[in-house]
Amino acid sequence: MADKKIVSIEDRIPQLKQARKKKANRRFIIYLTLIIMLILIIVYIQSPLSHVKSVTVVDNEMVDEETIISYSKISFDESFWNVDTNDVMEKIEQHPEVRHAEINRSWYNTFVIAVQEYERVAYQRDGDYYYPILQNGNKIEEVQLEQPREDAPLLHGFEDEMLQSIAYQLSQVPESINLLISEVYWEPEETNRERIRLFTIDGQEVIGVVSNFANKMSAYPSIASQLSDDIDGILHLDVGAYFVPYEGEDIDETEELEFDEEV
Repeated sequence: MADKKIVSIEDRIPQLKQARKKKANRRFIIYLTLIIMLILIIVYIQSPLSHVKSVTVVDNEMVDEETIISYSKISFDESFWNVDTNDVMEKIEQHPEVRHAEINRSWYNTFVIAVQEYERVAYQRDGDYYYPILQNGNKIEEVQLEQPREDAPLLHGFEDEMLQSIAYQLSQVPESINLLISEVYWEPEETNRERIRLFTIDGQEVIGVVSNFANKMSAYPSIASQLSDDIDGILHLDVGAYFVPYEGEDIDETEELEFDEEV
C-alpha cells in the first residue's frame, strides 16, 4: 500500500492564514459597500436630488391638469419618498368633479395621477351664468359659463331631489341620443310632479316623466323615424308613445307609435 503523504500543522498554517485573510477581506468589502450605500442614500434623501421632479395627470377631460395638481398639494420642494400617496388621492377627490383618483410613482421622481371624473350631463342657468350639472346632481359653482356648451342639454326649473333624479336619468341615456336633446323643462302637475317637456335639435317637442326618461329616450331614434316631417306636434313618451299634432295641422288625431317597453 502506498504511503500517505502527511502534511504537518506547520505547513498548513500559512494556507489557513491566507484563507482567513481572504474571508476577512470579503467581509470588509461587503461591510464597506453597505456603509457607502447607506451614506449615499442619506445624502440623496437630504439633497434636492430626491425632490419631486414632475407630476403628470392622465384621463382628465373637464378638469385641467393644473387644477388637479393644485388639489394634490404635492410640493416640488419635498422628498419624492416622503409623499403620502393615499393622502394625495383623498385631497384630489375633494374636487367636486373628480370621482376617483389614483397616483403611482414613476421614474425619475415623477408622479402619475390618473383621475376618473363625474360626467357632465347638463347645464343650468343661475343668475348671469350657466353651471355644469354632474351625473350625481351636483352643480359645479366653480365653473361659470357665459354660454352653455353644446355637449349636454340645458335644464330649466329643476330643484333639489328632482335635479338629482333628472341628472341620473341623463347619465343613463346613450351619448348619441343625449346630444340630440337641446333643453329640458320641469313642468310638474298636481297629479304628476315628474312631468317634463323637452326639445330636441331635430325639432321635436317631447312630453315625458323623469322616472322613466332614460328608458323612453333610448328608443327615441326608432320612434322619431315613424313621424312625418310634414306635421308638427308633440311626442308623448310619458305613457306608451303617441304623437299629437299641433292645432291647425291637417290632421287632428293622435298617432300611436310602436315602442319597445324593454328598451
